[in-house]
Order: sequence, then C-alpha cells, then structure tokens
Amino acid sequence: MNIIKKLCIVTIGVLLITISSNSTVRASEIGYSENTDEVILTIDEESSLAEEPLDAEENLEEIADADYELSEEEIDLDKYEIYVDEQGQVYYIEKKTADSDSESEKAIQENNEKNEKSNSAKKEKNKNQTEKPSYSEKDLRLLACLIYAEAGNQSYEGMLAVANVVLNRVKSPIFAHVNTIEEVIYDNKWGVQFSVIVKNSKTGKSILDKAFECYDTGKFPGKNPEAERKCMNRAIKAAKAALCGENNIGDFLYFRANNSSAASIKKKYDYKIIGDHIFYRTK
Repeated sequence: MNIIKKLCIVTIGVLLITISSNSTVRASEIGYSENTDEVILTIDEESSLAEEPLDAEENLEEIADADYELSEEEIDLDKYEIYVDEQGQVYYIEKKTADSDSESEKAIQENNEKNEKSNSAKKEKNKNQTEKPSYSEKDLRLLACLIYAEAGNQSYEGMLAVANVVLNRVKSPIFAHVNTIEEVIYDNKWGVQFSVIVKNSKTGKSILDKAFECYDTGKFPGKNPEAERKCMNRAIKAAKAALCGENNIGDFLYFRANNSSAASIKKKYDYKIIGDHIFYRTK
C-alpha cells in the first residue's frame, strides 16, 4: 500500500510538472526500486520538462534574420527601434535624433514663413486690384486733355505743374465758386481762365475739343502723329500723378508763358519757372 501511495503521489507530481512546463513524459520514465521501495523518475535525454526561454533581444534578432535575412551589421540597435506586432512581424523604426528634430522644426518654420509671405503678397495684389482710384475717368480725361492743349510741347515736370494749378484752384478759397476740375477749366467769372477753351469761329472747335478727339480716338491728325501720341501719353501720366497727390509747385494758382510780359510777375509775386511757363502766386 505504501508503494501504491508513493506511486500516486509521484504520478500527480509528474502531471503537475508536465502541465506547467508544457512537456510530456513517457510512461517508461516512471519506475520504482524493489529494494528501497522508492519511486524513481527518469527523464529521457531527448526530451526536457521545460525549455530555456530565449533572451528577448536575441529572439527578435533571430526573427529578423529569419524574415529579412539581415546581417548583424545591418541591424544597428542604437539606430533603430524594434517593434513586434501580435503576429510576430518585426519592424525596424529609425530613431529620431535631436538634429533631425531641429531640422524638421526649421523646415516647418521656413514653410510657414513662406506661406505667410505668399498670402501677404496675394492680399496686397487683391487689394491693389480691387481698390478703386480716387478720381473718375471723366476727371482724368478733362485734366489730361487740358495739359495736352496747354503744355503739349513741355516736359513732364511742366505738364505736372499745369495739372496742379487746376487742382489747387479746386481746393483754394480764392476760387470758392468752382469745386470740380470741369468747373475750373470752364470758369469765366473773371474772364476766360484757359484760352484753349475758346472755340474757333470757322471750325466751331476749340484746341481743347481737338485734344478730346485725339484722347477718345487715339488718332492724331498733325504732321507728326507719333510725337503727338507720346505727348498725350505723357500728359495722361502727369494727370494721373497729380490726381494721386504728386505736386511740384506747392499752392501756386496761376501760370503763363515766360516771356517779356512776365517781367512784372517776377517783381510782384512768388514764382517758379518750369520750361516755357512761369508759375506764381500772390505774396
């Protein structure tokens, strides 16, 4: 009976060891000694009760070698992070360095700055495209044609000065009875202010009327059409500049040809000579 009890105890022990180690033991491995009544447990050399687990890092390297056939030199554990998914698939992820992070942040910052500049340029372009001029086409036509009629043979500076005489009168309290460019040009309260508006008795047209025709049609019937076209373009440029605030004569309100008749003006008034014209104001 003692032998049977011992056999039962040993058998139960073996079963427990077998379950915990996931190993199997053959029946021939269990016996007992007749002389000592001791149960003898023998293990075949070809089997083991428990397998020694592999080191985790060695296991990953073995899997990597089996799946990707990489050499140890190719798997730099200082350079790569190892990730194994649930199916045992091994992935090597390159570790980020401080330099790479810095370069990445620098690239992102440069890209953001580039986008900001691009957006600013687009906004400025859209603003310029949508911003309406502070003058009308009618005012530009009137002023450019008056400049062409009065100072068509003068320099750009001379044309700009004529334009500003007109605009100064629009704003001056001395000419309070006129408030627009058109009113200034056709003003005759104290007599005709600009002789170019006087109509020819034979043709019924004034010099200013002819300038309007050239402006509207782009045709110049004179002896040198190309030169006259350039003069008109210069007059338009001067008119636009004056309408946008460019001023080269201050608050002068008058001008006339700089000839012998202008001698008295030089004695009585402040003046400025530009080309063939003298521009002046009362002291």
